[in-house]
Amino acid sequence: MTAELELEKFTDVVVSYVDDDGYPMSYSTTARKQNGKLVLEKPTYLKPKKQMTVLLNHITPLPTGGYTDRRYLMMKGEAEILQDRVVFTPRKSYGWDEKTKPFFQYCEENVPQAKSYLRKLSESVGREVKARLPTLQLLFRATRFPFLSATAAPVLIGVGSATYLGYFDFLLFILTIVGASLIHLGLNTANDYFDSKLGADEKNIQPTPFSGGSRIIQYGLLTSRQVATMSALFYAVALVIGLYLAFTRGLIPILTLMALGVFISYAYTAPPFKLAYRGVGEIAVGVGFGPVIVLGSHFVQTQQFTAEAVLASIPIGIFIALILFINEIPDSPYDAAAGKRTLVTRLNKAQVLNIYKILLGIAYALIVASVLLQLASPTALIALITIPRAVKAVKLVDQTYGNPYLMIPALASNIQVATFTGFLHAAGFFAWAVIQLFAR
Repeated sequence: MTAELELEKFTDVVVSYVDDDGYPMSYSTTARKQNGKLVLEKPTYLKPKKQMTVLLNHITPLPTGGYTDRRYLMMKGEAEILQDRVVFTPRKSYGWDEKTKPFFQYCEENVPQAKSYLRKLSESVGREVKARLPTLQLLFRATRFPFLSATAAPVLIGVGSATYLGYFDFLLFILTIVGASLIHLGLNTANDYFDSKLGADEKNIQPTPFSGGSRIIQYGLLTSRQVATMSALFYAVALVIGLYLAFTRGLIPILTLMALGVFISYAYTAPPFKLAYRGVGEIAVGVGFGPVIVLGSHFVQTQQFTAEAVLASIPIGIFIALILFINEIPDSPYDAAAGKRTLVTRLNKAQVLNIYKILLGIAYALIVASVLLQLASPTALIALITIPRAVKAVKLVDQTYGNPYLMIPALASNIQVATFTGFLHAAGFFAWAVIQLFAR
């Protein structure tokens, strides 16, 4: 082992041992190789023990903050103690090099070890010791709260298309967006629960901020039962709001759309349906976040389904489906290993990129078509200003495809395209209503 050791890769050397009185001792030193062993300099007044640990370490600070090029090697072994040096023979070692294994992957691979440590610690102190986060931070992570923008955009488009036709009630709008958001939160937590039960999240050792689930179950922050209870509560409160809107605005239409929305969100990962595992999750998400939410939000305001709302619902459905579609790329090896046969696991890179480009083109074309058909206001064309960002997102996905951590900017860019376009599309409807109001 010592023969292959590249000492020049490390800037720090630390020797550790337990002294005669049982206290841990350590000192910084220098090292060189000699005849398959390490020669470590030491002050003459120190008397290390034969059994010792040697840590080789390197960290490069960044001028902007943080670190890079991190690596370490921990070696345990025996030493021959001389006057001004130690001749160390390693017996076993472990370490990490950021160049060969990204930091987040390294952390994920060590989660089982961390859980084992906490179990042993709990046994030794006689009480449960577990990972914790402040309550608000825990809820923020558990619910994946930022993804609610994927609900806000279609609700605003539905309400915006109603406002364009002369209908707007603020209270109904608030109830709609809260109810739809609760169903989305129910979906997120149910997804974590079932992906954990079915093994998809357990197998994923390269999660990103946008893929791989919230990891709250994997990290022991919440139990599976607590996550399931949270999901049920979100659905229950959403059901109360939905029933109120159904009885006051239109029983059959709203109940039908609400039932379809809840079914899609629950069946996305829940057995026996497991839509995401059967390669139709992307379609289900497109329908749920497109026509279901947009038409539902529109009907609550207008008590009718209109061609304006139908056409407006399709682009945002495509954009939200594409969030899921691209987010599945870094997860695909682990999804395939867990039997989660998403659409991305069934296609190669070229096919994924072609579908991505085609669907983006269709979504933008439909926005233009709605204006040409006079089913949307001319101001709705403001949504087209995200096209350059969409082109950039496609290039980023192409350049970083398959590398989870390098893909993070591409995933973020794709999400921004979907949400910004959705919000701008909605803003176009509202802007026209305001223009018409002042033109009277």
